[in-house]
Amino acid sequence: MKQKLRIDAGSVNMKRKTVIITFELVDESIEETDKRIAQELLNWFQEDAVSIPWVKNIKDITVKNA
Repeated sequence: MKQKLRIDAGSVNMKRKTVIITFELVDESIEETDKRIAQELLNWFQEDAVSIPWVKNIKDITVKNA
């Protein structure tokens, strides 16, 4: 008895990777709001940083107290 192999490309799960980058901020950063720091980092990554071919999108930047 022969069996047919059916491959459905729509059901293939692609594995994805994310990266977490941790910065230690200078003492003066406590004078700025978390929102402003996050926005400036986002701007830096989008405009000033060298383009990295495997980065699709910046999803989130979170500023936390250490």
